[in-house]
Amino acid sequence: MPSNTWFLPPDFTFLPDGAIALGRVIPDPARPTATLASLGPHSENPTIALPATKSLVEKGRAFSAEKIRSFGFELLAKFLELASANGTADVSWSRNKSFGAVDHEVRTLDGAFAPAALRAITRLEEVRRHIDSGRFGKRCVYIVSGLRVAVDSFTVTDERASKVSGSVGGSGPVPAGAAPVEVGGGVSGAREDTGSRSYETAPGIVFAYRLHVIRPKGQGNVEGEIFSDRAAFLTGEEAAEGEEEVELVAVDVDTARNDLDLEPDAFSDEQKLAKNEQGDEESYVYFNP
Repeated sequence: MPSNTWFLPPDFTFLPDGAIALGRVIPDPARPTATLASLGPHSENPTIALPATKSLVEKGRAFSAEKIRSFGFELLAKFLELASANGTADVSWSRNKSFGAVDHEVRTLDGAFAPAALRAITRLEEVRRHIDSGRFGKRCVYIVSGLRVAVDSFTVTDERASKVSGSVGGSGPVPAGAAPVEVGGGVSGAREDTGSRSYETAPGIVFAYRLHVIRPKGQGNVEGEIFSDRAAFLTGEEAAEGEEEVELVAVDVDTARNDLDLEPDAFSDEQKLAKNEQGDEESYVYFNP
């Protein structure tokens, strides 16, 4: 089940066999602990077969990502009370998050879901209730198809900075009491705030999780879904009355944003990571607070 996109959990406190586990069916990528159903031999649905689990250890994995935004705009002359004025302002902020080097155990569902298994998942009571509750038609459900588990504790460092700068220049009459005053030259200034915090995680926690989505067949943009493998995951079964054909597709930010029942602003841009031990480039997604 190839996919190169990982999602970071809300915090680094979850154990891989607890609230976030392989085979969990969830309603929303941003809520990995909101379980609709659990699959696998030791779950409440042992008859729904999962693909085999593959596990490997990647040594000394360290990740970091930086996000920068800047907004520039022209100040209004009327707001400045200048007859003739020009002004600029720039508001920028940056966030750099880094994770200390540690061995990661990568657990994934290795292979395709059987058509009968996909259909059985969509017929589970809680899953079906969620699918039928959409505002814009049938809703999607998500399956945790991969876990990246930090074998030992690691350090998380979060650095944030913001800067506001501006300049004003102009000439013309400025109302000052009853007498107009000519202004020439210009004024500029800036303010910058920075902050940093770091902490140590517990060992053996979920660093990130990978998702596949079960959704109505044909939903979304085929060309844009570079991580999809539709041929392997279409059910191929004729839907029962009142049901739609479904497909299983790997999830990245664009795929999640195609789900109209999710909040589009919940997802940040994908951040690229270093290549893994197999030479494949990976990325991760964190959720906006």
